[in-house]
Amino acid sequence: MEPGAESSNPEVQAPDKTLAQLYKSARPPVDLIPGLSLSALINTAWLPSDAKAMLAESWIPVPAEPEEGAAPAPTPPAFDPKAVEYKEMMKRLAKSAPLEKWNSLTVQIKSIENDVIRTKDEKEIEALNGEAEVARAQLAETETQLTELKASFYDDPLSLVPWMQTLFDLVDAGLTSFEVGGPLFPHTTLSSLFGSNNNTSFYESSERVLGVFKRRCDRERGPGKVQVLTRLTPNIFQDGYSPTLIEPLVDKIRANIYGAETTEPLDFLQLQWWDPQDHDPLPTLKVLQRLSEDKLDVNEESGEVAITEPKKIRGLGLVDFPARSVLSAIQAGVPVVAVQIPFSIVDRSYGATLAMCREYNIKVFSKDGLLGGLISEKYLDAPCPETTQTDPDLDDVAHCIDMVNNYGGWENIQALLRLIKAIADKHSVKMQSVALRWQIDQGTFPMVSSRWGPACWRQFGFDYWRGATPGVDWQLFQVESFLDAEDMKLLNQLG
Repeated sequence: MEPGAESSNPEVQAPDKTLAQLYKSARPPVDLIPGLSLSALINTAWLPSDAKAMLAESWIPVPAEPEEGAAPAPTPPAFDPKAVEYKEMMKRLAKSAPLEKWNSLTVQIKSIENDVIRTKDEKEIEALNGEAEVARAQLAETETQLTELKASFYDDPLSLVPWMQTLFDLVDAGLTSFEVGGPLFPHTTLSSLFGSNNNTSFYESSERVLGVFKRRCDRERGPGKVQVLTRLTPNIFQDGYSPTLIEPLVDKIRANIYGAETTEPLDFLQLQWWDPQDHDPLPTLKVLQRLSEDKLDVNEESGEVAITEPKKIRGLGLVDFPARSVLSAIQAGVPVVAVQIPFSIVDRSYGATLAMCREYNIKVFSKDGLLGGLISEKYLDAPCPETTQTDPDLDDVAHCIDMVNNYGGWENIQALLRLIKAIADKHSVKMQSVALRWQIDQGTFPMVSSRWGPACWRQFGFDYWRGATPGVDWQLFQVESFLDAEDMKLLNQLG
């Protein structure tokens, strides 16, 4: 079942505007929760470097130090029209909300002016002139907004750095949902896992980077154009752990995303729980449920309802919860909207969780579909990656080797890659698209780890944005699958 064929609002049947334009797709928009969109593929933000270093970058040129005795060098202009940053700024302005509104108002004014020329009715002419006056006032206001937006690039050192542009490129490809990411147990330090006393977020670095990006995107494209899906990973092994620690931690995550003085709720918070068997997650989930609901006060005399404490979370999800734990949460009344699980061509271990989510109409985010980057022509007929060496095309080499071993070794992986390559060639798509489309056809939303800079499309099998088309196979975004019955039979035998 293609998740893109569903919508939380059954009346919405028109194709998603961006996907229709880029990929000629009839897939309608999909909401994660009412008012919160969800893209067909979810970007998981594994940072390319330390967040502090990323947030300290700047596109703004620094004047060279003058030689001793020489006149001071002139301050370089904020933008050199020949510079890459200038071209990127112009591209971003062309896709901004103010320019979109400016174009719409310009067309509207021209249409009104044509109507004035055609009609002979004085009252109608007067009414049309009034409409034109209002539209021209709005146009002048929009031109001011455009000027202010252009100036904001000069003042924001992060606005045009390469990693920021990568994220905007993904948005322009219709991939608007971003999830905090990074290495998990056992491929991270024990201090990261168990050293926290629950006063910091496990994914704080990714939250801060995505938060800066979201605020920048909201300014340029308008609020709500991107969705940031966060995770809460409390250290439940801490002595004295209590669900009372959760609300302050949620507040810190909100501050990482929106800034210190925020009143905005998190788009979507997923609880990641290390040990659902011996540590009951329900008390913590009930706290999160309370934080996802507005606190109301009803006037007994008038019947008026007022919000006394706005919610801090818009929607709740679970990460790696077994089926029985998902069911327990549902039966306890926790409004679970989505569950994130490892579910791929080679790993069906969470099949029971997927079946339960289908039964209760809960969306499923499926990870590890590309085996951390191994499903690629680069690794076909190639030696197994070495854990002693880094590889920019893999999420984490050690994690990838674990998946290789779980699947029976590198020879089995090579057989898998040869099969996927044959199916990809049959349909003129990339190998990655076969694996991702299989996940989509199971009714899930694939999660794809972000690469950075021009290499961001290599995760999808391409080396660059191809003219007017993003570096993603258009077949991924269609309602109907390109995989036929024979393909599905062969792929389903792998798990």
